[in-house]
Amino acid sequence: MEKVKSRIGLLTILIIIVVIIWVASATLIIYGLDNWSDRGTFGDLFGAVNGLFAGLAFAGLIYTIVLQKRDLELQKNEIQLNRNELKRSSKAQEKSEKALFEQVEQMKITSKLNALNTIINYYNLQISSSNHSEEIIFKFKEKRKTAIREIDILIDRVGDDEFYE
Repeated sequence: MEKVKSRIGLLTILIIIVVIIWVASATLIIYGLDNWSDRGTFGDLFGAVNGLFAGLAFAGLIYTIVLQKRDLELQKNEIQLNRNELKRSSKAQEKSEKALFEQVEQMKITSKLNALNTIINYYNLQISSSNHSEEIIFKFKEKRKTAIREIDILIDRVGDDEFYE
């Protein structure tokens, strides 16, 4: 913002200087030269200076266009860098999402294994209890076998390679 203010301040100063020079030259011509033919001849001498200033203004315009082109190229490069960074960020976010999904799946399996382990412990307590008949103990043993099979199925579904990642 300060750069823009300094450019506007510089432009204002340059305009004031040009106006002062113009007023001073008009005053010198009117009071320094007595007749109109001398004034006309003197004014014709500045035709070349007028061409010089027009050429300088044109050169300034071309220079401004070149500067704007550079600024646009820098902005284009910055936008491209931002796009690349957004792509990398998006890929990292996708990887993070995938890792979280896998973690949730592992937590589900762990919860099921813990629940089955609790059930097996319950059945073991019931089997070791002397208060139950042989028929009830047999049912608890069958239910325990079913829970153990479910644990085996979960472990087979996960696979060994997923435990070591």
